[in-house]
Parts: sequence; structure tokens; C-alpha cells
Amino acid sequence: MRLRLHYPLERGSLARYLGYPSGQALRRDQLPLLQQVEREILQTAVPRCVFARYPLRRDEEGLAVGETGMLLAGRDIALHLAGCHSVILLAVTLGAGIDRLLLQAGAQDVARSVMLDAAASVAAEQAADAAEQAAKEALCGAGEHHTGRFSPGYGDLPIALQRQLIPLLDAQRQIGLAATRDAILTPRKSVTALIGVADGPVSGRLAGCDHCLLREKCEWRKRGMRCGGA
Repeated sequence: MRLRLHYPLERGSLARYLGYPSGQALRRDQLPLLQQVEREILQTAVPRCVFARYPLRRDEEGLAVGETGMLLAGRDIALHLAGCHSVILLAVTLGAGIDRLLLQAGAQDVARSVMLDAAASVAAEQAADAAEQAAKEALCGAGEHHTGRFSPGYGDLPIALQRQLIPLLDAQRQIGLAATRDAILTPRKSVTALIGVADGPVSGRLAGCDHCLLREKCEWRKRGMRCGGA
């Protein structure tokens, strides 16, 4: 499924990816480069997603995704899916063109490369938001409730789950998304996630770097990356 990105990208998120303290805006002298970079990202990106819904099973082994053989290990995902009877698996990518753009920029101009990478991460988040909304509209019935996204690698949910999720969604064939042996998504600016579905209100568990138990010692953050993609 193709997705649409919107200009301009969210500036607060851009500032966060560039390392600014919370609430601090970008400098005015950065805006011309930012606007150029935003246009490049939006012209190059081919945002696409794929999703599917499965029942949740709870047995002696813990949470399982239907009869797929995928086990959802960890306390955090159990809390996130508490009260849910089904789970939506989601994968979204900006496409291989963004990786090539970032690689070329990295060899030419450091300042532009950093700005491009931050803008691509924000675009990936925007695409993931759009994909999440599309999945909920397509797969959730009237009166059903759902959680937000929770990605492999958040909290204590193993990042290695990427290698099972990608084949289940046929994501490599459908949207060109794969996971390496180390469970790194390729293309790089991509996101995978799980969304819980329930018959009554559910809040899920806050996810993302700001709420991760491993935030301070995370090797992904030290490399300027996120375990869930982007």
C-alpha cells in the first residue's frame, strides 16, 4: 500500500533528531538547508506499508501470534497487549532510494548529511503514523479499540523478532523490506510494529526511546539509530 508524506515535516521532531533539548526550536540560519533537504526526502521517498491481523493466544509459553509460531517474549509487550484479543503486525518503509540518498550525502557534506538523516527519520515516523491509521481503519471493526505501536527492540521485546515479522507479512516481496541476520531493517528508514486490538478501552504501554528501559545504555542510540527503525 502506498502512503503519502506531507510538507513540511514536523519541525519539533526534526529538532529532537538533531539533538536539540526538548522544546528548543531550530536556528533560523538552518531553515534554508532544512527546506532543501525536506524537498529531497519527499521527492525521493516511496513510502509503502503492509499489515495483517492475527488472534493472540495465551498459553504456558506466553503470548503467541495465532498459529504462526511467533512468540512475544517480555514483560513490556505483555503489558502493552493486556486486555487485547488480537494483534496487528505492521511494516513500513521509505524505500531504497532514501538509503542511496543518505549514502551519497555522507560522502559529500557532513552538515547536509546530518540534516538529511534527521529529516528521513521524521518522514519514516510520519509514514508509520499513516500506516498505523490505515491498518486500524482496514482491520478493526466498529466498536473495537486498539493500542498504539510497539516495535521489536522496545523495552524487553527482542529485536530479533524482526526476522519473523518480515516473512509473516511477506514484506520483502510486497514493499522491498528485509531484515539482516542482526535484525537490522533494510532499507534503513523503515519501521515494524505491533498494535493490540481489544473489545474495550486499552491504553497499551508507552513505547519509544523516551520510555525504553535500556535508553541510557542503548548501542543503537549511540550510533544515531533506533531499534524499531528510522
